[in-house]
Amino acid sequence: MYKLAALLAYLLSITQIFAQSKEELKHYGDSLYQQLQHIDDREEKALALLDLSFFWSDYDAAKARQYVAESEKQLGDKSKTNYYQGLLHFYRAAIHFDIDPIKSKQQYMQADSFLRQDIPKKNSLAATRYRARLWGSYGALLQREGNPSEYVQVLLEKVIPMAKQIGDSTLMGNNYQNVAMALMNLEEYDKATTYYQDALALLKGRTGADEQRLTLFVNAARNALFSEQHSYARTLLDSAANTAKSIPTSSYLPIYHNVAGSYWETQRNFDRANFHFEKALAGAKEQHNNDMVASILFSQFEAFQTRNQPARAMAKLREVLPYVQEKSSLKNKQMVYYNLAHTASQLGKYEEATTWYEQYKQLVDTILTDKGDAITLELEKKYQTAEKENELLRVKAANQQQQLAIQRTRMVAGIFLLTTIVLGMLSYMWYTALKNRKRLAAQKEQLNLFNAMLQGQERERSRIARDLHDGLGGMLASVKLRLSAVANRESKTQPQTASSTDLYTIINQMDHSVNELRRIARNMMPESLLYMGLEASLRDLCNAMALPHLQIDFQASNLRPDYSQSFLIAVYRIVQELLTNALKHSDASQIWVQCSEADGYFYISVEDNGKGFDPYGEEMKQEGIGLSNIRNRIEILNGHLEIDAATGKGAAFHIQFKLEGII
Repeated sequence: MYKLAALLAYLLSITQIFAQSKEELKHYGDSLYQQLQHIDDREEKALALLDLSFFWSDYDAAKARQYVAESEKQLGDKSKTNYYQGLLHFYRAAIHFDIDPIKSKQQYMQADSFLRQDIPKKNSLAATRYRARLWGSYGALLQREGNPSEYVQVLLEKVIPMAKQIGDSTLMGNNYQNVAMALMNLEEYDKATTYYQDALALLKGRTGADEQRLTLFVNAARNALFSEQHSYARTLLDSAANTAKSIPTSSYLPIYHNVAGSYWETQRNFDRANFHFEKALAGAKEQHNNDMVASILFSQFEAFQTRNQPARAMAKLREVLPYVQEKSSLKNKQMVYYNLAHTASQLGKYEEATTWYEQYKQLVDTILTDKGDAITLELEKKYQTAEKENELLRVKAANQQQQLAIQRTRMVAGIFLLTTIVLGMLSYMWYTALKNRKRLAAQKEQLNLFNAMLQGQERERSRIARDLHDGLGGMLASVKLRLSAVANRESKTQPQTASSTDLYTIINQMDHSVNELRRIARNMMPESLLYMGLEASLRDLCNAMALPHLQIDFQASNLRPDYSQSFLIAVYRIVQELLTNALKHSDASQIWVQCSEADGYFYISVEDNGKGFDPYGEEMKQEGIGLSNIRNRIEILNGHLEIDAATGKGAAFHIQFKLEGII
C-alpha cells in the first residue's frame, strides 16, 4: 500500500516547500530590495541584486531580468570580466530554467566557459562553487527531459568533484542527497541507501545543519520503506523526530509526518498513522502547498482501504479530487478516477462506479480500451443485477454466450480498425516523408547554389583585392614616387611657386587615394584573416568600424588557430554584416561582439544598446539582403540563429555552430 501512496506523492511533485501567496511573495521581495539599497559597496550590491533575481526567477521572469540588468549596471566595467560574465550568464539561465530549457542550457554552458578561464584568486573558490551549481541545474534539466541516468552522471562526475575540490561539505552533502533521490526514483534503492548514508556522515555533528539533517533523515526513511527495510526506516524516523525538536517551525515537518504515517500504516497501527497524517495535513494547509495536501489525503485513503473502511476511504478520495482535476497530470487523474470507481463498487454504488470508470477509461491508452470495456460492462451488469436480479438469473447462460460473441466481434473489428489505422498512418508518414524529402532537396539545392555563389564571390573578392593592392596600388605608389622626385628636383633648382604647391597637393591626394585603395582591398579580403587568424581579424574589424560616438567591444574565448578558410570567411562576413546593420539602423552608442568555442560548439553574439526593433513585425517579414545573406550563411553551416530584440531595448543576435563536420 505504501508504494502506491508514495508513487502518487512523487507524481504530484512537491516542489514548493515554502509555499506563499502572491502578496506575501511581493512583500518579501520588496523588503529584500529595500534592504540592499543600504549597501554602499557597488560590487556587493550587484551580487545582492543577482541573488534577488534568483529569488524572483521562479515567480516573475520580467522582474528577475530587471534585477540582472541593474546588477550589470552597478558592476560597470567589471561586468566584462570573465568572473562576472559567468555570473551574469548563470543568473540569466536561472530565469529561462522553466520557460525555455534549451536557452537555459545554452546560458549555463556559456557561464561555464567564462568561469573556467583565468579568474582572480579572490574569486576562484566562488567561481568553482558557481560551476558546481550550474552543472547541478544543467543535470536537473536533463532529468526533466527524461534522462535521469545522465543527471546522476553529471552529479557524480562534475558537481561532487567540484564540491570536494573547494572543501564544501554542505554542497557535497546536498548533492549526495540529490544522487540518492534520483536513484530512488529509478527504483535503485540499495544504491540510494549508500548515498543517503554518505550525506548523513558529512553532516554528522555539524552545527547549524539541523534543517539539512531533518531532510536527509526523512528522505532516507522514505527510501527504506520503498525497499521494505522497516526497522531501518523506524530508526531514521526517530532520528528525524529528535532533530525536529530543535527546529519546531521547519517547513519540512509535514513531509516527516507523511512518511511517518506511511510507516505506521505498514505496521498496521492505523491510529498512529492517522495521527501523523492529520499533523502532516494541517502543516501542508498552513503552507498553502496543494500538492502536498493531495499527497497526504491519498495516503489517508490508502490507510482506510487497508483497514477495509471503504466509506471513509471514499471521503478522502473526494477531498483529493479537486486538487487532481486542476493539475495536468493524466497519471494522477487515472489513479484517482480508478480508485473512485473501485471504491464506489465496494460500496455497492454501481451507477456512480460506472460514471467514474467512464472518466478513467477516457484517459487510458488505446491498448487498454478493450480491458476498460470489459470492466465497464461488469460494472453495468452489477448495477443491473441490483435492479433485475431474477430476470438476469434466467437468461444468464444466454447472456454469457452473447457476451463472448460480442467480444469476438469486437476483437475482429478492433483488429481490422487497428490495421486500417496503421496502414493509414504508414501511408501518411510515407507521403509526408516524400514531401519533406522534396522540400529538403529543393532547399539543399538552393543552399548549394548560394554556397557556390558565395565561394565564387569570395574568390572574385580575393582576386580583385590582389589586383587592386598589387596592381593598381603599385602603379599609384610608383606615380606618387615619381611626382615626389619631380617635386624634390624643383625645390632644389628654383624657389617655391604656385605650380609646385599644386604638385604637393596632388601628391597628398595621391597618398589618400593609395590609402583608400588599400582599405577597400582589406575589406574585400582582409590579410589578417588569412595570416593572423580569426581573433585578430575580428578585432581589427571592430576597431576599424568604431566611430567617435560608437564604441565596439570585442571579446574572444578559446578560439583556435586551425579553422578552415571557408569557416573563417563565413564567420568574418556574418560579424561584418551584423556590425554594418547596427551602424545603419540601430542608433546605438555601444556594441558588444563575443566569439567563443566550448564543448564542440562555436558561439557568436552581437548585441547593441540601440533603438531595437520588433522581431515579429512587418519590417522583419520584409528583411533586407543583409539579414537574408546572414541566414543563408548560417544554414549552409547547419547553424542556429536566435534574435532577442524589442523596440526601445536594443537588439541581440546569438548564433551557434556545431563544429563537428565543419572544420
